[in-house]
Amino acid sequence: MLRPATLTALAILALACGSLLGLARAGSDVATLATLGPYLTRLIASAGLQAALSTLLSLALGTGLALALLRRRFPGRELLLALLTTAAVAPTIVIAFGIVAIYGRSGLLGSLARSLGAEPPSIYGLHGIVIAHVVMNMPLVTRALLHAFEREPGERRRLASELGFTAADCFRHLDWPVIRREAPALAVLVFLLCFTSFAIVLSLGGGPANATLEVAIYEAVRFEADFVRAAALAGLQLLICLALAAAMTALTPKTREEAGAERNATRPDLFALRRLDGLVLILAAALIAPPLFSVAGGLGAMTTLASAEFVQAAVTSAVIAVSAGLLACLLALLLASGAHRLPQRSRLPDLAAFAMLGLPPFAFVAGLYVLLRGLGDPASLGLMLVPLVNALMALPYAYRLLAPALAISAQRHGRLAESLGLAGWNRLLLVEWPAMRGALGAAFAFATALSLGDFGVIALFGGPELTTLPYLLANRLGAYRIEEASALALVLVLSAGGLAFLTQRWSARHA
Repeated sequence: MLRPATLTALAILALACGSLLGLARAGSDVATLATLGPYLTRLIASAGLQAALSTLLSLALGTGLALALLRRRFPGRELLLALLTTAAVAPTIVIAFGIVAIYGRSGLLGSLARSLGAEPPSIYGLHGIVIAHVVMNMPLVTRALLHAFEREPGERRRLASELGFTAADCFRHLDWPVIRREAPALAVLVFLLCFTSFAIVLSLGGGPANATLEVAIYEAVRFEADFVRAAALAGLQLLICLALAAAMTALTPKTREEAGAERNATRPDLFALRRLDGLVLILAAALIAPPLFSVAGGLGAMTTLASAEFVQAAVTSAVIAVSAGLLACLLALLLASGAHRLPQRSRLPDLAAFAMLGLPPFAFVAGLYVLLRGLGDPASLGLMLVPLVNALMALPYAYRLLAPALAISAQRHGRLAESLGLAGWNRLLLVEWPAMRGALGAAFAFATALSLGDFGVIALFGGPELTTLPYLLANRLGAYRIEEASALALVLVLSAGGLAFLTQRWSARHA
């Protein structure tokens, strides 16, 4: 008999394949990738190059920042952690807005360069894409590695102090084993996020030379109505990302419980690396804070948002975000509930969850719309499909938070619960709920924040009858109404920051 986790995984994969088949059937010809020729090669090469560069820089800076935060306790540390979480969940269109506001020709650094008699370089192109991806993904790497470092028993640090370890010894024996264990899966995850990037590449790409498969799919669906080509490109991207997701599943270590106390034991390399840690902290703050704080200029333009259009967009965004957050958590719980019982090399739930990173949301939602378009008008279908697709796009993050918590609970109490005959709701309330409530709150807040700032899916359905805050922000930017755009960006950043702060407090309280 199939378990709920397996059934859920098969249903998600069937939905993904069905949407692509529906999209392909909407066309008039049979699509072949071979006919795309050099165009396809260029797309894959440009997407792979920017994703590889972004991944390398995000891992290098994220690892250094995680180690600095692990070693140091200083005033403002909690604020920096909340800032990192905000950057990780901030809407991509807001990040793009912040990058232009700081590094653009008319931005802060551009104006400073012109005042010194120098001509500022353009932010549009490969370098702009990489900077934006690092701002978004370095915090993700930092939080993941910091959590992994903090799970290690403090007795190891105390023993290192007693043995007189140098900074190099600490890195070799304390830090490197954790980095070697966690970095491969993190590298694949960040590569997937950058390879499938849309809003950043569309905003900062500077032309077709830096286009990705995701952008090509959007253009095929939105502007050319070439569903056949969109389905072919989406199928190719899905195959590539499924292979990467399978690699990440194989590279992800089996969650284990670390016994021991003294998790706050002092490290012996505190004094030797204080300058390096200070430099890393300053560099990270200088990279992340300016794009986020650049929206503060919208504070004076908040009165421009007093309109029925803004209220409608805010209410629609809230409804979609909360619905998507709840659905993402439900799917993640169903997948994670039985994932730890399966062999390490046959993790279908893992594959189904992370395959969503490779499924182009435009092709997915367009395929579903083609299948369901006879059931209602576009606005009604959009209001139904956007939360579903946003939930599936947030599923990998929610699953990544919940699966380890449930696996550790099974290791600690699984046999005892089975011997006592605990099952169903009783086991959920008495055994699994105390272990997963912190991760569940964090997963809901994270998924809700991601959905609140989503611009990709709503870009297809957005219009006068279905408007969200990111869609409204994109319209204001396109109309060069910068003051209103700044105010909208500020609202989105404050919303994401509030959810990040609640996530951090909830996780710390229920850890």
